[in-house]
Amino acid sequence: MIARNRNKFNMLGWGAVIIWFSANILSQAAFIGTHGVPYDATTILTALGSWSWVIIAIELSVWAIVGVIIMQKIRSARVKKYASTF
Repeated sequence: MIARNRNKFNMLGWGAVIIWFSANILSQAAFIGTHGVPYDATTILTALGSWSWVIIAIELSVWAIVGVIIMQKIRSARVKKYASTF
């Protein structure tokens, strides 16, 4: 039962990462198609004003989730490798 819940959490985490990455790629492509140049991060953050900190916090949260998922994958691979040696 615990393994099933952990698997659902991993799938949800990877789904969130894939959606976030795809949204960033599509947004960048649309911006380049419209303006001919990629985003200028400084201009965007200045235009957002105080909301830029909210966006930065969300971005850091997504990277933290990616880090946690990768660490879980590494740990589970090590546990499986260690368990298979006995």
